[in-house]
Amino acid sequence: MTDAGKDGLAECVRMDRIGKGLGSDTRILVASIRDVESFEDLAAQGLDTFTFSPEICRLLFVEKLTDDAAADFEDAARRGSVL
Repeated sequence: MTDAGKDGLAECVRMDRIGKGLGSDTRILVASIRDVESFEDLAAQGLDTFTFSPEICRLLFVEKLTDDAAADFEDAARRGSVL
């Protein structure tokens, strides 16, 4: 939709709300998510069914604080010390 000049986020949210308003169990499949921010925005609006590339999937799991904490833990484990 976005490629066609529409507000893809707003259209997906609108379709989801219409379905829920009608009491439908239909889930909106949001396809071809191209960035983490779009995924986050759509998920925050209640959508929960997506397709995206492996690269976007990897980016969803990148968190510097978590990576730093894991590195600190591994370093402490190698030294045999407690943080």
